Amino acid sequence: MRRAFKFAVACVTVALVLGTAAPLAQAQSATARAQLLALQQTNWIAEGSAHPRHVIYVFMDANCPYCHALWLALKPYYKMGLQVRNILVGVISASSPGKAAAIFNAANPSAALRLNERLWNHGIAAGGGIAPAAHPSAKDLRELDHNEDLMQAFGFEGTPGLVLADSQGRILTLDGLPSRRDLGQIVLTASALRHIALDQRR
Repeated sequence: MRRAFKFAVACVTVALVLGTAAPLAQAQSATARAQLLALQQTNWIAEGSAHPRHVIYVFMDANCPYCHALWLALKPYYKMGLQVRNILVGVISASSPGKAAAIFNAANPSAALRLNERLWNHGIAAGGGIAPAAHPSAKDLRELDHNEDLMQAFGFEGTPGLVLADSQGRILTLDGLPSRRDLGQIVLTASALRHIALDQRR
């Protein structure tokens, strides 16, 4: 049985329209820190800048076509200092947990995730192209359950789900694939400062 998360998620769903954002509620600093720590303590897989100015966490499934579209759309922003921290779940299809396990256990998980996306729809199962692990370990399945619980705690019912902190430390979420028109504003809103501070305390 999946464990329930203890912290109260007080995140803000972002309706990001270029130039203006919906009124944002200020999360209590202790709650915001708990939310960021919960994300930080997952086994996230980084892509993009090694010295980020902007950080976005993305809940993704290796077989999710919208996650794949987001992966492609975010690549041009890496040169602007974007780091994407991917949190894998296994919810789309029967091969999703096995593909997640293959990525978790690769010598270089970031390279394995990129392989999955580069070979999209060229693998042995529809979706991501990496070969799934035949028998994901109990540890891998527990990790996927943990990630799915956290995804649901942030209010996401499917993938992709984006979580970021702005420069004031407010936790913002976006459910689903953003439009290309709004993506630049989302990246600019995402601050790395809070995430880097937590990285250094791990």
